[in-house]
Amino acid sequence: MAHFDPKTYRNALGQFATGVTIVTTRDADGHAVGVTANSFNSVSLDPPLVLWSLARSARSMAAFEQATDFAVHILASDQEHLSNLFASRVEDKFAGMEVGSEGPPLIEGCSARLVCSTRHMYEGGDHVIMVGEVIDYESDGKPPLVFHGGAYADRIAREAGSESPPVVYAVAGRIATITLNRPETRNALSEEVIGALVSALEAADADSDIDCVILTGEGPSFCSGGNIKQIKALTAEQHMTPIELENWYKTQIQRIPLTMDRLSVPVIAAVRGHAIGAGCDLASMADIRIAAEDAIFAESFLRVGIIPGDGGAWLLPRIIGLAKASQMMLTGEFIDARKAEHYGLVSEVVPVDALAGRAMELAAMVAQFPPSAIRKTKRLIKDARDVSLAEHLDQAAIWQGVLQQMDDHREAIDAILEKRAPNFQGK
Repeated sequence: MAHFDPKTYRNALGQFATGVTIVTTRDADGHAVGVTANSFNSVSLDPPLVLWSLARSARSMAAFEQATDFAVHILASDQEHLSNLFASRVEDKFAGMEVGSEGPPLIEGCSARLVCSTRHMYEGGDHVIMVGEVIDYESDGKPPLVFHGGAYADRIAREAGSESPPVVYAVAGRIATITLNRPETRNALSEEVIGALVSALEAADADSDIDCVILTGEGPSFCSGGNIKQIKALTAEQHMTPIELENWYKTQIQRIPLTMDRLSVPVIAAVRGHAIGAGCDLASMADIRIAAEDAIFAESFLRVGIIPGDGGAWLLPRIIGLAKASQMMLTGEFIDARKAEHYGLVSEVVPVDALAGRAMELAAMVAQFPPSAIRKTKRLIKDARDVSLAEHLDQAAIWQGVLQQMDDHREAIDAILEKRAPNFQGK
């Protein structure tokens, strides 16, 4: 590696998305050591300093603590195998590589490599933060490998051009249908599905011409919950700390219940097949739930050693009561559509081939009324969960005063008296 040009280095820093970064050095016996960095950032340009962190529990901790130099490798988009290799517990991660015998081991074919001398080490709780001065740098000009939210972003970008959208948004009259569109995973809530679903819900709520939303899934299942492979990757490959995992939940799946809670437009969940874990919770976020005869519900989080991280423990007791909700969450039992109806989790059970039609029929029944009154009614029901009766009545009186001054209210009264269909204008 020839000594680098500072200007080239400065320009390059803005080009690398460093989601997958491997740092290498040598241990006291001269053996090559390498780890996937938990984080990597540029600190300054003059002098050129970078920092990265390593979990204190890492087996390579001692080698990096005594190292005087190390190399940072920003993997290229075609080096997924190296990312998986260094995230594994394989003893010899450099098998078959030519990495020399002196200086930090250098991996070929990367998007960029930085050779650094160790400058500082800082305590970071369960991590050690290491700062190095860049003494050499080179780039092959390849696009970097980005790992985010449990998937390789480069792969997502490649597949996005050939795949159907993760969520389909369709409008018929004043009814929007939002369909989770990943039937190959039973519509699991991957990061791409989460983002698309939140966007679709916000679009429907912002559209004054939409009076009701139907939420359903493509294929034989409603939603199988969180994407297990991505969830596993957060710790097994990305090595996220508890704080990083907390932030992931807040910036990913928890966007769905917070968005659903803000909506003023009513949502009908039409459930067939699996509604498991986060899929059960997603259905619970709707205002009306109907199920096909083949629907299966479960609060299955304990089966994988976690808790409902998406609001299920708040939602379900309010729908079916504390006793039944506790039984579902603490046993992980699977309940069929009829039992879900008995519990009060769904209001109706219909044949599979009648589900879509019944959902549209219910949506049309909602959408026949004055738009402002529909949204205010939903909001009144939602807000009543957390206020006293007196506060609820105050809110109702205020909104009633507004609604009774609207043209749609007068049109509704006139239509009833004149025995004709109303023509609401949303004002």
